[in-house]
Amino acid sequence: MFKAINLFIKGIFVGIANIIPGVSGGTIAVVLGIFDEMISAVNNIFKDFKKYAGFLIPLFLGAGAGIVLFSKLLKFCLENYSFPTSMFFVGLVIGSIPLIYKRASEKKVDYKCYIATVVAFLIVAIFSFFSGDDSKEISNISIDTIMIIKIFIAGVLASAAMVVPGISGSFVLVLLGMYNIILTAISDFSSLIAQMGTAISQKGFLSAVGNILTSTEFIILITAFIGIVVGVVLISKIIQFLFNRAYSITYFSILGLIFGSIYSIFSDSLTYKSYGGESLPFIAIGIGILTLIIGMVISLILGRE
Repeated sequence: MFKAINLFIKGIFVGIANIIPGVSGGTIAVVLGIFDEMISAVNNIFKDFKKYAGFLIPLFLGAGAGIVLFSKLLKFCLENYSFPTSMFFVGLVIGSIPLIYKRASEKKVDYKCYIATVVAFLIVAIFSFFSGDDSKEISNISIDTIMIIKIFIAGVLASAAMVVPGISGSFVLVLLGMYNIILTAISDFSSLIAQMGTAISQKGFLSAVGNILTSTEFIILITAFIGIVVGVVLISKIIQFLFNRAYSITYFSILGLIFGSIYSIFSDSLTYKSYGGESLPFIAIGIGILTLIIGMVISLILGRE
């Protein structure tokens, strides 16, 4: 029971990270010391279902709870205090670097590892120059076959990025123009659930549930969820293969992705969204430095082995 609760809490942190552009849920999983076991559990779930399901279920439930419970708060913080909020997560990422470097250096290290770091950094840095149009509101979205396919593909790609340390699933959604759509769907759907009691008393249980299951928000989220499941399974198998064949190069590539994610956060317009493109106020810079330090300290503490 204690282990399940511990995994649930860690899952909450992973879930929160997954809805912040530029922050990787995979990085947080490394910091929390559950990354390798998570990849192994996904790949071997059918070999020993009871054992690995006991690990994955509380972890994924925690991630789901983190996404749903904190989506409104994070949306508020990013809209009103985007720079200090982003700097907190930069601190978390920076604080994870010593742990990841330690793991990357466990086996033989040569020049190929450092080349992999540079290449991985450049990949993320190059992608940070591109962004999609995610300004559409939920009410203006037409749920047709094409949109469902787009949401499914976005879920696959974002989940793959969520698993890989240093690649932000939310940032991928920004590039695909789906970030605001997905985040708003999560926020609005949690409001629908919160109003469930009132809806049941007014319309009856079946009618209230039917309205939720046919809502645009539910259709968006269930489609994205299916895509996420497919993406997690596929990328986990690829990562396991890379770890088995080229452990050090894989981890040094992850290190490069993490350096790239730090760059992408600083270069992302969402980091400065609260200030309308104007120069940052001195107080925002000061608070941002403070939240960055707090994030680093938390990450370093969590990453102790």
